[in-house]
Amino acid sequence: MEQLGLTVDELRAKLYPSAADRQVAREFLRHSSQPIVAFHPGSGGEGKNWPLENWIALGNTLLTSLDFGGSILVVCGEADETKTHRLKPIWKNPRVQFAENLTLPHLAAVLEHVTFVGHDSGISHLAAAVGSNCILLFGPTDPDVWAPQGENVSLIRASDGELCSISVRDVRNAMPL
Repeated sequence: MEQLGLTVDELRAKLYPSAADRQVAREFLRHSSQPIVAFHPGSGGEGKNWPLENWIALGNTLLTSLDFGGSILVVCGEADETKTHRLKPIWKNPRVQFAENLTLPHLAAVLEHVTFVGHDSGISHLAAAVGSNCILLFGPTDPDVWAPQGENVSLIRASDGELCSISVRDVRNAMPL
């Protein structure tokens, strides 16, 4: 690129949802109280997932906290159906919403409005690209290779490579709420 006289000032991916996608997001989130914390408990492989019990504990911590009056948005797709079926009966709370199988453009527009907590996954890259404050949990994979770039991205890495060693308290303390 240098030979062509081109320079790259920033390697961070950026994505700008369309006005129509943003309108869908506004409608989708119209009953959500602020701030919104989005959880994506899935990824491309179970070994890259924080235990579901930890997600439940984190969600319950937020929902019962006196200093958090916001909402939780659970991002889930077809690959996350088992987790979704376990979470729905636990979180029958008007402050919890499930974003199931949204198109990627619509999901991107929704993620512009949240603090995002997830793993090494494509959805984490989508959240970072639209500017979400991201808290990403890494265990067996190398965040230097796989994490999205950006000042809005915070990483919590399991020192032993096992995601179960990351505590709920560590994740809650990383949230800018």
